[in-house]
Amino acid sequence: MESSPQTDQRAAIVAELERVVTSPVFGGSARQIRLLRFLVGEVLAGRGAELRAPLLATRIFERPEGFDSTEDSIVRVEMSKLRRALERYYAASPAAAVRIELPRGRYAPAFVAGPAAPDPAQPSVSRRPSLDSAPSDRPGPPSPRGPRLPTSADGPVIAILPFASITAVSASLNADGSESEPLVPGSTGTRSRAFAHGLTDRLGDLFVRAPRVRVLSRAATLEEAEARGARYVVEGSVRLIPGALRVAVKLHDTTRGIQVWSRTFDRPDVDNRLFAVEDEIARDITILLVALPLGAVHAIEAEERCVHPPRSAYEVLLRFPRWLATFDPRLQTELADHCARFLERDPDDGGLLAYSSFFHVLSSWTAAGRDHDRCRSEGDARRAVALEPKLANPHQALAFVLLDAGDGPGAQAEAKVALKLGGPLMFTGFLLALAGDWERGTAILRKHRGLTKRYPGTVHHALAFDACRRGDYAAALVEAEAITPNLAWSALDRAVALARLGRVADARAAGRELAAILPEVERDPRAVVRRMTADQALVDDLVGALALAGVG
Repeated sequence: MESSPQTDQRAAIVAELERVVTSPVFGGSARQIRLLRFLVGEVLAGRGAELRAPLLATRIFERPEGFDSTEDSIVRVEMSKLRRALERYYAASPAAAVRIELPRGRYAPAFVAGPAAPDPAQPSVSRRPSLDSAPSDRPGPPSPRGPRLPTSADGPVIAILPFASITAVSASLNADGSESEPLVPGSTGTRSRAFAHGLTDRLGDLFVRAPRVRVLSRAATLEEAEARGARYVVEGSVRLIPGALRVAVKLHDTTRGIQVWSRTFDRPDVDNRLFAVEDEIARDITILLVALPLGAVHAIEAEERCVHPPRSAYEVLLRFPRWLATFDPRLQTELADHCARFLERDPDDGGLLAYSSFFHVLSSWTAAGRDHDRCRSEGDARRAVALEPKLANPHQALAFVLLDAGDGPGAQAEAKVALKLGGPLMFTGFLLALAGDWERGTAILRKHRGLTKRYPGTVHHALAFDACRRGDYAAALVEAEAITPNLAWSALDRAVALARLGRVADARAAGRELAAILPEVERDPRAVVRRMTADQALVDDLVGALALAGVG
């Protein structure tokens, strides 16, 4: 006998519930799984109208009778956590036939038919929940029905908790790192607390400037930040003793309930430069966590969001690191299509314009690339700077476009603006070096490359050129071999270094590899090399080495 539509509907909801609670998003969280099963079961049993905070507190969270939600926030916090877990699940599973949603201000889940979000190119179509949920016992207007993107669809929501000052520590450190008595005097504790407050404020200022990031204001605890919608929470501590400082920082992912990142910053001889050290550490934390697209927060977002076609410009930007790590032709084609599609939708997205211009220049150095329209690339980069003058990324993109066009002074000027604004300093150092400021650029590049294990191999190109400039071709070869494959820079730098080291056969093999990726190098190697550095003496040396490698 054919089952009724109602029976089919309930079966689909039960099947979806099992898929959700066994997904990696829930990570085996017994409390969250038990809560979701209970809520869904009550609605399917027709008791959705009876769902209230006291019922959940006693049945799920083992609170006593007489529960008062004004004194105990357990239900509010856990419902908020469950809501965000569902949003993360459907961000990674947009094609689900039925979705389980928790409308804000309600305890009863709603069941929505259809995919998580429409294609941006298609007109929106309203969809109606298949089962209604009962009104909440909380005041205020009901939450909107229908499909809803995650709260972090256009970028992550982050809270910065006040940094703690640890004052009960010793006044000096031994050579082995152990602490000696006596205890720190009160004046040092006062300075430690002042530094902790200053660092918290400085981080908030820098995080707010980071593209695609939203910062939750005035959260005092992790639980409060989570309840107010922050997926990521930064907390830390400061220990200041005479002559030395230690700052410990942690990043929590509230959706999974785990710590996902930590770093300790030690600084000696800080007594007379506390403000400078505060700025330096705050900048480094900002770069490591929220610099787009390589920051730790964006890496987590990319891991979850890149399993489905991008639904926002932010999700396009998250795809850049994967392409930079491989220069895979398929990824390159997809990225070009995504950039074009979302720029057509919003031509005034300065961040995406900047990355698109950078992408088209860099992709021209790959086998799957083609000559880019230099006028258009420069126009897009300048427009991005006009749209987002306070962000470092558009200035970096313009510097890269100008360097490729042979305008070394212009590239250096834009790189210096980017340096002043902050942002991902490793790429700024890369640009400064190739634009002619070798000492400053390579120093910045080396320092910030050492801060993170996750960086694109392309940055070794500037270090290889610097080694060639200094005549250290053995070091140049080491750097060249670390450049990402499938990029012409890798073959070119190896051909030059091998030729100068007298390994002619190997140099010629690298030269053939270079010509296969970039055929125009055979016709005019000087024109190709001039796209990479503004140092004319280095250009002459590189062209001579390529001739030894049989190129040109």
